[in-house]
Amino acid sequence: MGGRPQGVVTHRPSQQSSTGLDDWLVELILSLLSLAWWMVTTVAQLVWRFPLVAAVLVTGWWAYTRDHLLLVGIVVAVLVVALGVWRLAWPRSYSHLVAQPMWRRRKRRTIQRDWPALCERVGLAMTVTDRRSGLRQSWTPGLSRLRWASQEHLVLTGRVQVVAGQTVDDLAGAAENLGAACGAWSCRVRRTGPRAGTITWLYGDPLARVVDPLPVPDVLDASAVPVGLREDGQLWLLRLAGTHVLVVGVTGAGKGSVVWSLLGGIAGGIRDGLVQVWAVDGKAGMELQAGRDLFTRFATTVEDGVQLLEDAAVLMSERAARMAGTSRRHEPTTREPLLVVLVDEVALLTAYTPDRKLRDRAEKALAVIATQGRAPGVVLVAALQDPRKEVLGLRNLFPTKVAMRLDEKAQVDMVLGEGARESGAVCHQIPDTSPGVAYVKVDGVREPVRVRAAYYDDQAITKLARSYAPRGTPTSRPVFSVVDSTEDTTDRSRQEGAA
Repeated sequence: MGGRPQGVVTHRPSQQSSTGLDDWLVELILSLLSLAWWMVTTVAQLVWRFPLVAAVLVTGWWAYTRDHLLLVGIVVAVLVVALGVWRLAWPRSYSHLVAQPMWRRRKRRTIQRDWPALCERVGLAMTVTDRRSGLRQSWTPGLSRLRWASQEHLVLTGRVQVVAGQTVDDLAGAAENLGAACGAWSCRVRRTGPRAGTITWLYGDPLARVVDPLPVPDVLDASAVPVGLREDGQLWLLRLAGTHVLVVGVTGAGKGSVVWSLLGGIAGGIRDGLVQVWAVDGKAGMELQAGRDLFTRFATTVEDGVQLLEDAAVLMSERAARMAGTSRRHEPTTREPLLVVLVDEVALLTAYTPDRKLRDRAEKALAVIATQGRAPGVVLVAALQDPRKEVLGLRNLFPTKVAMRLDEKAQVDMVLGEGARESGAVCHQIPDTSPGVAYVKVDGVREPVRVRAAYYDDQAITKLARSYAPRGTPTSRPVFSVVDSTEDTTDRSRQEGAA
């Protein structure tokens, strides 16, 4: 009896010792396998990121072991000479395939490595004193996912996370300094959350050159009309359905480029009868006459322009009454197309006309369209030079605003809204050698976007009008309204009352 417990006691420790040894061996093997996998993946990543260096090292090792150093030297010399000839003879392809990729990789690594120091230079670092140790620590916004969004136009983007006690607005306020510190043409910060945003460095300006007319879409998409290019190299898609567009710029700023590019973007719908354009040319036809075939109605005098606006207001009211209770969103059809009321130099109707009655009628019709026209599919597109309120008091009723070159910096906030200039819209700094460049502000989007509209010369306008004119002659095309330009006096009185 006394020996049995002793035997049991002496046997169990040997089992525990064996089990512990087995666990230690398993952990060792797993650690070695994990280390081997890490080494393999690291070598693979290095080879993938530095293929030329890896090739040189492998070739050098092979030459050293095979005693072929002379042959390798000859090959290296030939490659160096070939690169030199390539750079001198075909500099564009060399820059695109060799120089720019190396520069982009180096620039991205430099910014990621020096980001804390950059934040300290521009005043974004926050110094906090630890209560226990008394040590002072510096905290800077975090930067992640840094990559080239557009390699062709050298657009570098990343995600930023501000530290506690900061806002994205603080980071946006230092964007200009961050751009200069990184050697960028410009730097923008866009909010994506309470403490998060995206930062974009632009190292090349795709808007420096004139933008050629864009291809006309075969299928109308009034929610994304191609008009030109954005500063990040992407297409500038302007929303036309369910909004009104105001274009403001001094003489020579390129308002015509925006107008003709917009018409080019919806030309397919005009041809198919899904869009009608009623145009008022405040320059007596000098600006829009070349595209006369695109317009269902065309006015070149103040009287005709005011009547056109009143007719559009009546049409809008009638359509809204038909849609009441059945639909809250207009879908363009050939029976009820999208109506675009295009008014060039709208100030001629609202401020510069001596006849007070005509001015009042024009302002009433514009107010009715601007306040009620979006849902029934009546879109107002107005262009003017002077953004003062006494010239156009309805400018706040335009959800989409396009500000081109302006005379004074105060006019930037006047057109795009308060805080637009601090957000990067420097319309007063657009050079007169860059017509068509503008900043676009859409209601609900805080940051304005820098864009450039395509340029249509007289030949391009004539070709557009001939190729995409709607069926029928200008006088025989159907106007989808019970009201036309030959109404009697009774009908006109009814319209004025409705407006």
